[in-house]
Amino acid sequence: MKYVYPAIFYRAIEGGYCIEFPDVEGAITQADNIYDALEMAEDALTGMLICWEDFKAGKSKLPMKNRIVEPTPIDQVKAEPDEFSTSAFVTLIKADTDAYRKLYLNE
Repeated sequence: MKYVYPAIFYRAIEGGYCIEFPDVEGAITQADNIYDALEMAEDALTGMLICWEDFKAGKSKLPMKNRIVEPTPIDQVKAEPDEFSTSAFVTLIKADTDAYRKLYLNE
């Protein structure tokens, strides 16, 4: 399945980026530079969505309290720096769970 969710990128005070997805609890990552941050964001998002898909399909016994929800429109997501960051911005990140499963999980 293909998805697109907004992500908030925080520029960390000590350098690098922290990334979170407001609509996908548990999909959080970090990286040293923006290129790696974009790759890590896609990986974190895809991994969490696969967990949710597997739970919904009865393939996982992990206690998942979350579910896949419609993404918040990007213009409704606010990005404000916190005490650990110097700036923040919002961008969209894609996830293709079918392609990820084929490439990494041999499914």
